[in-house]
Amino acid sequence: MTSQDLTLYEDLCSEEPRRLEAATRLLTRRVKTIALRIVMGNSGARSDVDDLVQDTVLAVWQQMKSGRYEVRHDTPLDAYLTAVVRNKWLKTLHKRSTIALTDLSESIADEVPPEHYRLSSLEETFAQLGQACQQLLRLFYWEGYTLDEIARRIGISMDAAKMRKFRCMLRLEEILRTKKQ
Repeated sequence: MTSQDLTLYEDLCSEEPRRLEAATRLLTRRVKTIALRIVMGNSGARSDVDDLVQDTVLAVWQQMKSGRYEVRHDTPLDAYLTAVVRNKWLKTLHKRSTIALTDLSESIADEVPPEHYRLSSLEETFAQLGQACQQLLRLFYWEGYTLDEIARRIGISMDAAKMRKFRCMLRLEEILRTKKQ
């Protein structure tokens, strides 16, 4: 974290309105730059950026103000901002795909009788994983949590979360391989 990042952090945590306002403007500019890059490079449009910036700035400010944000002198603030923007954008995309899938399944429901419904191959395979693997993979891939957030949420270390994700992915791959045979 640079000295400018540290100053920004201190200003965002300040009770002084002028410092907070100036810091919020600076944070908003930094987040917007990151959001434009991520959104435009990942199936988004300029109209998506403003909402994402607003959500991210609010989330980051709340984390810093509450003390949940941990200052790391070896990590630039932009790395944290990028992770937050990316996770929020992935959640947005996931919600959109869920809505699209819901609309599609409703239209299919009118055409196909319920007895013809069947889980997709991936859903069936995913269901064969243990509960712990399902939870971890859902949090990581569908809900967009970082491994650090998942580790805190389920009460394990970051290294344990990485290893568990790796093993879960191996297990998923193994199930898919045996299914093909």
